[in-house]
Amino acid sequence: MDTIKLNPKRMSVQIQRLLMMMVAIIVASMTITACLEDENSEENNEENGGNGGGGVSGKRIKTMVQTTGPIDGAYKTEWSYNSDGTIKRTDHYDEQSKLLFYQIHTYNSNGTLAKLEANDYTNAKILLYNYSYDSNKKPTKMQGVYYYPDGSEIPATIDYTFQNGRKIREVFKMQNIEDLLEYNYDSNGRITTVTETHNIVGTRQKTYTYSSDGTLQKVTYPNGYGGSDNRIITREFTWENGKTTQDIMDVLRF
Repeated sequence: MDTIKLNPKRMSVQIQRLLMMMVAIIVASMTITACLEDENSEENNEENGGNGGGGVSGKRIKTMVQTTGPIDGAYKTEWSYNSDGTIKRTDHYDEQSKLLFYQIHTYNSNGTLAKLEANDYTNAKILLYNYSYDSNKKPTKMQGVYYYPDGSEIPATIDYTFQNGRKIREVFKMQNIEDLLEYNYDSNGRITTVTETHNIVGTRQKTYTYSSDGTLQKVTYPNGYGGSDNRIITREFTWENGKTTQDIMDVLRF
């Protein structure tokens, strides 16, 4: 397997581009999802929505719009669902509503997400993620590969840590890049802040706000990691009525 060697002189630019790609893809960037089987329908659906997922019973995420960004600018993500409530596909568009790439979700027999494959607008594969889980159907690890047009491949991993059913830690690694996310919750079990620490460029904090119905409304955070670029990235979410079997925050990073 060929791998790309990162040029130290261009490290910051390449890191930002790779991280933005990662965020856009893992985001709902992508998003992308942890899939929890809805064995007890309404009961589990309500629990999943309230367990940091930014949703409530009978609601599921529809769109995410980013209005400010360091490299890609504004973009939009749309979700579509299978009849059983699992996420079928996510589509990512630029500010001119041109399709940039899309993601196909494939599931295990128990309803958990088996793999996530992203293709660009030409249908060329750009990444493949495979997930493994513990006995409670919580993700423990993601093993993935980024594919580049020249045939090069970069392996990547994410290790997840859950406590009392909530994700509290997530570590992304790709070659010499390491990105740590630490999650904080309010008394209702909703994510309030996420501290993101990058091993090269520094630390920043994301803030989560919610609508009156309990759904995730907005995520804001500084573009830079304590540097001179103080632009604020804003991601706003809309929700729709419908069945969902997933807590989207299990494997998504917004």
